[in-house]
Amino acid sequence: MRHRVAGKKLNRTSSHRKALAKNLMRAFVIEWQGKGHIVTTRTKAKFIQPKIEKLISLSRNKTVHNIRRAMSLIGDRAVVQVLFDEIGPYYSDRPGGYTRVLRLVKPRLGDATVQAYLGYVREDDDYPEGDRRSRSSTSESAVVEEASTEAAAAVEDSAESSDEPVAEIAEEAAGDGETSSEEASEGDEAEETPK
Repeated sequence: MRHRVAGKKLNRTSSHRKALAKNLMRAFVIEWQGKGHIVTTRTKAKFIQPKIEKLISLSRNKTVHNIRRAMSLIGDRAVVQVLFDEIGPYYSDRPGGYTRVLRLVKPRLGDATVQAYLGYVREDDDYPEGDRRSRSSTSESAVVEEASTEAAAAVEDSAESSDEPVAEIAEEAAGDGETSSEEASEGDEAEETPK
């Protein structure tokens, strides 16, 4: 039975595990002013994420007691100041979900361990390279949508200005109909003469 055996051991002693957690949390808080993320193994990222979420929730309410609790976990006065002065106020309206763990495609070179991106959830954030939610993919889809709406507006405008049916204009705009307007007018004249 596994009663009262919670958490991951990460193949380390308890003191090594505590030091690892402290160093990762410290590095993650420091990256608030830098890249906004750290890259580590997926297991370590999932191990550290709940601890960081609790720290950020703690920093939303700046009291002496909360500052002392954060100091006991991180142990660096400058990092705790960044946590309470910048990160806490930024997430003051957000009830949770301050961080994200994304699995990276490429494994670590040394031992082929699965790597992960542990980053803050921000409105101005950049996603790691290869993520489908990156701004480049969203901007491309926005350009395609904008082009399609412009084409539809052009079809409607040209349909209102002429007596031709909308279907024929749409085919010409889409390029499906290979006949030009001159050839179409010659064809209309040819159809009218036999009648």
